[in-house]
Amino acid sequence: MPQLLCIPFKRSLPVDLNAELSKVIDRTFYQVASLFDADLKTIDTLRNSALEAEVSTTGLQTLQEYYFQFSRLKLKFPDEQITFKWFETLGLKSYGREDTKFVFEELNVVYNIGALYSLLAADINNGSPEGLKAACSYYRLGAGCFDFISSRLDLMNDAAMEPKSIRSLKFLMLAQAQEIFWLKAVRDGMKHSLIARLALQVAEYYDSSFKYASTSELIRSDWQHRFGVKAIYFRAVALYRYSLTCDDNSLSGHKVRSLRDSSALLKQIHSADDTVHALSAKVEEALKVSERDNDLIYLQSVPTSIPNLKAAPMVSTLYFDGLREPLSPDPRQAHSVLFSDLLPTFVMESSNAFNRRQEQYIQQHVIDPLKALNKLVDEELPAHNVSKDLRSVPEEELESCRGSLEEAGANARQVASALRQVSDILRREQETDNLLRLKYGTARWTIEPSEKVNAEYLSRHSKLESYLQTGEAIDRETLQLFESIDKSLITSDIKIPESNNPLVKEISSVFSRREQITLQAKNKATTTVLLPKIVSLYKQTGQTDFEDLFAEQLKVYDEDLLSIEREKNVNRVLLDRLKTQDREGERQYAQDLYVQDFQFSLKLLEDVKENLSGGSKFYRDLVSSVSSLLSDVQIFEAARTEKNKDAEKDIAQGSNDQHG
Repeated sequence: MPQLLCIPFKRSLPVDLNAELSKVIDRTFYQVASLFDADLKTIDTLRNSALEAEVSTTGLQTLQEYYFQFSRLKLKFPDEQITFKWFETLGLKSYGREDTKFVFEELNVVYNIGALYSLLAADINNGSPEGLKAACSYYRLGAGCFDFISSRLDLMNDAAMEPKSIRSLKFLMLAQAQEIFWLKAVRDGMKHSLIARLALQVAEYYDSSFKYASTSELIRSDWQHRFGVKAIYFRAVALYRYSLTCDDNSLSGHKVRSLRDSSALLKQIHSADDTVHALSAKVEEALKVSERDNDLIYLQSVPTSIPNLKAAPMVSTLYFDGLREPLSPDPRQAHSVLFSDLLPTFVMESSNAFNRRQEQYIQQHVIDPLKALNKLVDEELPAHNVSKDLRSVPEEELESCRGSLEEAGANARQVASALRQVSDILRREQETDNLLRLKYGTARWTIEPSEKVNAEYLSRHSKLESYLQTGEAIDRETLQLFESIDKSLITSDIKIPESNNPLVKEISSVFSRREQITLQAKNKATTTVLLPKIVSLYKQTGQTDFEDLFAEQLKVYDEDLLSIEREKNVNRVLLDRLKTQDREGERQYAQDLYVQDFQFSLKLLEDVKENLSGGSKFYRDLVSSVSSLLSDVQIFEAARTEKNKDAEKDIAQGSNDQHG
């Protein structure tokens, strides 16, 4: 049979990975590309070298190093940023395919590694036992490459390559590895029964390769024919070798059957190959002798098939180091992994997300419970021992309110002005309509009267005017509230005499302690930053799930949670004491009046701010509605004016026709 096949390399258009990855880093990462100049140049050089790899172990190392480095890029870089184009070379015509997914480039590189294994196998196979062994190993490694590609294609919705051609190449590599194993067995003079089973497995591998190739759009027809012929030839070889075992077992009928089947298979092969002719001659001669001996001596019936001939697979797929391993970098080789210091966007995003969750955790489990405890106590305090924090109001806050009041007045005037314009337009239009109706008479002036066609606009005007009056009334009320505020009181420093009630003093101390608990929890959040831990874990293991790390981080607040439980017990005691305390025991009228006046002015200010907030939206909506009405009315007036002019022309034309 002809020599074993070599798979040609795929070809690819050049890609400037240095420039393309630099753009991706600057565009999507928190770091700048200039920090990774050396790595960018290295990956670019690796690709260029991989595309020009020679058929040697050095070329193999170059391709594998590029695969190793590139396959790890997808752990950090976003997909669909760079376009890769590769050209198929299995068929008589080469066509290209391009894709922006990292896996497309990755699988094409693995394809070329598989192709290089087939080329190395042909190079090293010098017929010696060592050469045969090395070639067999290379074919198995090539099969591993195509098996790896096939398994990845099965997971894709849009396969990066044609799956049938890849499966065909996988079985071709296994067939050629098994063929070498069979050849060595023949040379070593192994038993015919074993050689027969080895040959049958070669045939089955070639048959699988042929079946996939025959439905592939890529694999050339002469290769398909070759796979089919090889499958037939080795099945014939298996039957011939099986026939040689029949004499030992006195199976004359089985021998005739196997030789007849072998002869029939060889007759299907139309080849000038010397090996085929030699085997055919042996089979025909053996068949002639066997049939004669069986007819004259053994007289055994000839079965319709050979039931006990089983294939013996002696080869399987091998995978080069790193092909099927998890794509997290080995800590022992971290120095050789490119972009090891480049942090993927998800690392920073995870850190930011965990920081937000940490803030929510503190708020939910520390701050909010303490506020709720304080509120329960606060509500039970005597009115003249108010412990609520009174805050002075900045002058700017009052000025902001004053400015908002002025703005509300300006908005009201703007709306009133627009409504007057609407009213004037509608009045003018109606006066014009009345004059024209008097001038020409209702018999000749047939245009719809104003009171009918502008009723909708008058209705909208009336509603908007009513809204304006309501708004102005609220503005006046808000202004009165603002003027009632004791501005000097609430903008001055607060100086409330300290209570001499022991329980109130104790409560004040408790509130201060709780404020310290809150501050301590917040300080922990700022001093125990999670990002360095996430970065360290990612660099060491390549891990992308940081939930366990976050859960560990939250343990720093265990003491704060215990403090909350203690404060709950403190609250129960304080509330019991407040309920039994004589609320008339302490009178500090000056303090009461100060606090009451201060709180009253604060309440007025809050009412003013609430009115102004609602008024701002109210006037935005009202200005929009009035502007829309004004625009509609202006369009209406223009249309009526045109219609009036046309009607007057028609009347004048009619009069001229009568006089004419």
